[in-house]
Amino acid sequence: MKKISIGLAILLVSLIFHSLLMAAEENEPGLSLKETFQIYVRSIQSSDLKGLFSTVTENQKFFFLTSTGVLIDTRNGYLKFHEDWFKEKDWEMPVELLEAYEGKEYGYTVAIFHYRSKTLQGGMYILDSYFTLVFHKEEGMWKVVADVCTPINRYYTEANSEIKYTSDQAYLFDIIKSRRTVRKFKSKAVPKEHILKILDAARFAPTAGNQQPWKFLVIQDREKLDKLQNEALFWYLDEYKKGRKPSGEELAKTRESLRKVLDNVLSAPVYVAVLVDSKAKYPDYILYDGTLAAGYLMVAARALGYGTGFFTSFFPEAKIREFFNMPDQYKLICFTPIGIPDEWPDTPTKKKLEDIIIFESFRKAND
Repeated sequence: MKKISIGLAILLVSLIFHSLLMAAEENEPGLSLKETFQIYVRSIQSSDLKGLFSTVTENQKFFFLTSTGVLIDTRNGYLKFHEDWFKEKDWEMPVELLEAYEGKEYGYTVAIFHYRSKTLQGGMYILDSYFTLVFHKEEGMWKVVADVCTPINRYYTEANSEIKYTSDQAYLFDIIKSRRTVRKFKSKAVPKEHILKILDAARFAPTAGNQQPWKFLVIQDREKLDKLQNEALFWYLDEYKKGRKPSGEELAKTRESLRKVLDNVLSAPVYVAVLVDSKAKYPDYILYDGTLAAGYLMVAARALGYGTGFFTSFFPEAKIREFFNMPDQYKLICFTPIGIPDEWPDTPTKKKLEDIIIFESFRKAND
């Protein structure tokens, strides 16, 4: 019984001490601006929302410029930002105070916040930023009324911390991985400036001898696209009937199924036929050049929030040539939509990286 009592006493003392410690971490009248700043920092580092907001103004009007340039102009918005942040795990943020100024009614601090968090791949995300906090005295307490974050360094590391990627590099990898073939779109128009920006990226694709054999046929006319849909329906049905004798019921089901597919596939506001010139200087390479240009187009479109697709089966080259009055010298690489997806498709299962890489040479069959 004595051991239990001693244990309970120790636990009680610990709880009381912890409560006093937590209380000391909340802002109170009479603290200096620097002391208030220290509470602000320790509260963030311990994900203590209550302690943090004891140092924040009670007024709803607020000014917070995030590291990504987003402006949050209310106290509630600032609260929501930190609520979401504090749900995250495996991060830390050492802070260096560079300067503190305490006036009669206003003051400020300038510090470097070194944010570090683990990535799913086992590396680290690192963001170093200047944080300028503006304080105002309210009822004898210093309160933060503005928070401006200015990024200095932003990069990612592999598990090997010596391998680093800038945020721009990481963004490019993410865009490539998030590209999807989209088959249903919203009707919202794509600005001409975006179309030109996407095609400008496509023309910088690698090309044999810099021959640049591509042409980009852009279609936005809704009436023309609706007509194309009707034509494509007949094209596909003609192919479907070759080599088989479908019943009337089978043909009707196929027609209805195909119509639904085409309704979705041709629902985008913009379509681009990626073409290559067979009279280019190096005609044996135009297929490679055109396919690379189509790939660049799709990545550029994804960077602007648009979906695409490498479509050929519904749009046979001979039919597309006739429909759009294409000169004989041009060959079709693909017919791709550009538009905002009705919803982004899930990421399909991809082969493991180690299953598709061979270093140096294949092994001999008897090795």
